[in-house]
Amino acid sequence: MEIPRPLRLLLLRPSSEVYTSTPPMGILTLAAYYRDLGLCEVEVFDGRAHVATTEQVVEKAREFQPDVVGLSLFSMERTEGHETAWALKQALPNATIVCGGPYPTTEYREALQNPAIDFAVVGEGEISGAELLRALQVGQLPDSIPGVSWRRDGVAVEPRDREFIQNLDALPHPAWDLLDLEYYFYHSPKPAPMNLYQKRVRSAPVFTSRGCPYRCTYCHNLFGKKLRRHSVPYVLDEITYLKEKKGVEEIEVTDDIFNLDPEWTREFTQAIIDRNLGLTFSFPNGLRADRMTEEVVDALVRMGTYRIVYAVETGSPRIQKEIHKNVDLEKARRMIDYTASKGVSVGSFFILGFLDETEAEMRQTIHFACRSRLSTASFFILTPFPGTEIYRQAQARQVALESVNYTHYYALSANLSRVPDKKLLRLRLWAYLRFYGNPLRLLRMVRTTPLHRHFFRTLAKAFLYFVVTPKNAPRRDVKEFLTQGPVPAPE
Repeated sequence: MEIPRPLRLLLLRPSSEVYTSTPPMGILTLAAYYRDLGLCEVEVFDGRAHVATTEQVVEKAREFQPDVVGLSLFSMERTEGHETAWALKQALPNATIVCGGPYPTTEYREALQNPAIDFAVVGEGEISGAELLRALQVGQLPDSIPGVSWRRDGVAVEPRDREFIQNLDALPHPAWDLLDLEYYFYHSPKPAPMNLYQKRVRSAPVFTSRGCPYRCTYCHNLFGKKLRRHSVPYVLDEITYLKEKKGVEEIEVTDDIFNLDPEWTREFTQAIIDRNLGLTFSFPNGLRADRMTEEVVDALVRMGTYRIVYAVETGSPRIQKEIHKNVDLEKARRMIDYTASKGVSVGSFFILGFLDETEAEMRQTIHFACRSRLSTASFFILTPFPGTEIYRQAQARQVALESVNYTHYYALSANLSRVPDKKLLRLRLWAYLRFYGNPLRLLRMVRTTPLHRHFFRTLAKAFLYFVVTPKNAPRRDVKEFLTQGPVPAPE
């Protein structure tokens, strides 16, 4: 029996308005998994890190001549994803275009409205993508692949559910060899780390788990509502590889919920201390302050942690219950203050504009932030992404969501609160002015928080966003693209 040749697979993400360009961990994990199975020759291109134009992405694809192109897309990158897929299909009509990531996971029907996109992978992409690649190898697409959708008679097929991977250690480590980390350290036009206050330039992200058991109404469900962890040895092997083979000096742990299991956390911190790698650590993705303990904070500090970000979201007890976050605000305040007392740079995420939120409740959030010993705070405006519970709640209230233009977390995409748009924007600006206008806060920030080049770049961008009126044309919405097609290239 003739063995089918390996496919040529190009995995990429387009350039977009997403501010940071952290190494594409999802793409690197998929690349390693498919490569180990012998399914493909794989190449990775990060258009976001290179701020690549559509033409540059197409040129990269022409050079590689892929059989399959995999596009990884956040929900905020839907417009760029559709434009890129269209351009790739025009340039390489025989290539199969597959879309994966948060966007097709929640909106595979919309993704497949674009005739340039042949398949949409929903949820985790390792096993579903491998089965799709095997089918494409032999040219016989089965009637059904769990986790994969495509068009049948012009209509998107609803994919069967795919069980989540329980043994994460069965996955290979990300294909770091396919990525030029030196470019991310020193040359990327966008900040490479999620942590904009990094202590050392040579920083790389690491995931220790997938999934989150909490059911926050505004959050995605890409990896399910059950926490699944790598073993400590698995994570330690990856960190050691990054240190010894890539010269990494700092690790940022980017899990959705790192500190859920205190026993695993204690084992992890002790293993890092015992290995004595001389690394610094940051946790920029929002730990739960009310799940933290003084013992865990002390252990994280001993292993080299200098920055921790807690996701509090709101200072209103009522809103905490409404959004199912249910943070114990008093305990959260105590743990923020304790963490700060250990010399750690402490940050927090806050969101304004929840469904039916009042001005008084928004001021509770601002007051909580300003009374704490936080070094930094980010005040976002709620974005009701499709596929989330809060999106469905807004639909049930008949809130107009058709014209929502999802760009980034700072934008006012849709106002679900009881506060008028202009007032909401003024409250967000006032939150920043009050928080950072405190001289003691600025002193604490200078003492604990490295003000790296990314900080000053972010500060300048924030000034332009908040103070200077943008003069650029409005961003094109995906619905406009799907109804009118791509904008003709200028002659």
